[in-house]
Amino acid sequence: MRKLRKWLAAGLSMTMALALVACGGGTKNETKSSAGGSTVKQASVQSKTSSAGTESKASTLEPVTLKMYFLGEPQSDNDMVFEEINKLLTEKINAKIEPHYLSWGDYQQRYPLLFSSGEDFDMIYTAAWAFYAETASKGGFYEITPEMVEKYCPLAKAALPEAAWKNTQVAGKNYMIPQNNYWANHYGAFVRGDLRKKYGMEPLKTVEDIEKFMQKVKENESGMIPLDVSSNNAEIIMRALVMYPQGRYYLSHTLSYDYTNSDKLDLVPFYDLPGFEEHIKRMKDWNQKGYISKSDLTSSNTNRFDAGKSAVKFGNIGDANTAWQNAKQNHPDWEVEYINLLENKPLGSAGFTGNGVGFNARSKNIERALMATDLLNYDKDLNFLINNGIPGVHSKLLGTVSIDGHDFQQVEVLKPDAYGGISTWCFANAPSLPIDSFPNYGEIQASYYFKQLVFNPVDGMSFVLDSVNTEQANVYNVRTEYTPILYLGFAEDPMATLKEFKEKLKAAGEEKFNQEITRQAQEVFDAAKK
Repeated sequence: MRKLRKWLAAGLSMTMALALVACGGGTKNETKSSAGGSTVKQASVQSKTSSAGTESKASTLEPVTLKMYFLGEPQSDNDMVFEEINKLLTEKINAKIEPHYLSWGDYQQRYPLLFSSGEDFDMIYTAAWAFYAETASKGGFYEITPEMVEKYCPLAKAALPEAAWKNTQVAGKNYMIPQNNYWANHYGAFVRGDLRKKYGMEPLKTVEDIEKFMQKVKENESGMIPLDVSSNNAEIIMRALVMYPQGRYYLSHTLSYDYTNSDKLDLVPFYDLPGFEEHIKRMKDWNQKGYISKSDLTSSNTNRFDAGKSAVKFGNIGDANTAWQNAKQNHPDWEVEYINLLENKPLGSAGFTGNGVGFNARSKNIERALMATDLLNYDKDLNFLINNGIPGVHSKLLGTVSIDGHDFQQVEVLKPDAYGGISTWCFANAPSLPIDSFPNYGEIQASYYFKQLVFNPVDGMSFVLDSVNTEQANVYNVRTEYTPILYLGFAEDPMATLKEFKEKLKAAGEEKFNQEITRQAQEVFDAAKK
């Protein structure tokens, strides 16, 4: 579970993209306009009150038990934690949560069956990658109207920017209460700073600096392969160097959109972006110079950096901090440095469909289910319980750090294998900082998530692709065949291979697939502007 949590924390936005690419009290509102993107209302809400919009006393409400499905496996102390959760929910709204789980091994089969079989339940974890659009479009979810949100989820209404409600619409209607822990899509690089100093180099800031550093590593460190990369993560280097600096993110398998443009839906295939051809030529050059291992095309995740066999790796800020912590513990003579390649650049949102709660259209307890969701999201005690377990038993809140007016929790995990994981990420609403981190980590994260983050109506958009399932599969297969070759520099002639890649995509039905993606995205974009 610790491995799963670490992987998801580091790359949930990538997972969602590639899944689609394979397919009250204490409320402080702030208005900001981020780096050319749309102006959004942001709020930091953690309520200590017991109302959560339910002015009625719990004693005046009939007791109900809300059956909720989570994704994943229950951990050993699950019952203990939910007993505490239910004590508070009973006090506040006279309700209890009865948790059920769809395991990672079979949730893709069981999730749709819950609705098609007519099973009696109230709430379920949903997301763009977990049947949100599919279920909503088939009438499986209860429509959540603005009036319902105002009456039963006032804390969510206060906390979430308007972009959240527009972003989670399916055919113009809302079917989920999304979580409010923003993710800014970003990648940088991290390097062995001790080696940089050994070579007499100034701090690295650009890709050209990184290239010079890798050449020094190649010349001076016998047995080291400068770059830690593999077939299933080489794509992030393209994002870091080509896509994100231009304010673009994936909309589908091949289409990218300009997330800084709130006036027009601007779609371009990623392989036609300025700088893409230069990038695949650069990767060919890196390969020929020996910065990449000849086995990287056939390998999956490598861990050469942590093992001291590579000196450069690309990843997000969490990846960099994990490497920094590993070095501090196991190699105290190392100095891991993060290279912020996106300083002051607008960063795209993975969207609000990444995690949330959906409600069974057959639920007889929709009002209480919404009340419970509001409390689990924004009541301080309940939110801590469901995400971190019992204070003093499973975790310990060390304090709150304020950076540029934004509060970040610092939580020490005491029993990581007894409670935790991502099953409750639909309620992950408290931004956090690691207890131990490299210099300026907090400032960079705060800038990424609050200063540089911009929103677009199609962020994290869910698509209904029944009419182009064949084309979707074909395009995906072509992409997964060709991009690792291009991104790792194994194409004998990068330009000829790129041409062949485009021809194969055309034969796979890319045009028909992209037309359907564009049609649905344009509808959502236009509706958001009304």
